[in-house]
Amino acid sequence: METSQTVAGRPEVVPGERIFLGVLQRSDLPFFARWFSDLELTMYLGQPGMAFTPEQEEEWYERTVRERNDKTFAIIVRDGQRLIGNVSLMNIDQRRQRAALGIAIGDKESWGRGYGSEAVRLMCAYGFAFLNLYSVYLWVLGCNRRAHQAYLKSGFREAGRLRGGILFDGRRYDDILMEMTRDEFGPSNLTHLVQQIAS
Repeated sequence: METSQTVAGRPEVVPGERIFLGVLQRSDLPFFARWFSDLELTMYLGQPGMAFTPEQEEEWYERTVRERNDKTFAIIVRDGQRLIGNVSLMNIDQRRQRAALGIAIGDKESWGRGYGSEAVRLMCAYGFAFLNLYSVYLWVLGCNRRAHQAYLKSGFREAGRLRGGILFDGRRYDDILMEMTRDEFGPSNLTHLVQQIAS
């Protein structure tokens, strides 16, 4: 079964080393519908027991392309030009200069390869450089140790916990709030784009 989509020719919006972020396309929806009906993936995303239908993914797409306070990009692996997931900045608050980050690597063959960490860094760089954000925050389940470590590696730090915030299969897990500020992020790999615009 094909697990990822070849997307040769899709424009790069946020260029990275091994991946790039590109605009969402309606042709991505069959892959999103397959990925987001996987109970393991939706559990890690903090939505245990959810399996989204193609119709729900269509509704999500329509909302996403119209929403002005969210920015969502497709994650594309350069090698083979493969779509593997998406990443978002949500609830963008220009007055407080902050936004919530969400990411899903739907293609399980791409798990554990560092693509998620690179996508997170690219999305934060985009938010800090182009949306004038000061901080980016996210929530991660305490049982999702792989994601927690990946966020720490990307430069996030714990800001707090809701103890026992999620009940799953008779056990309670913490909801962990993590954040990163522009000052902590360091030099952006998108500086060259800004320099080209300013020159």
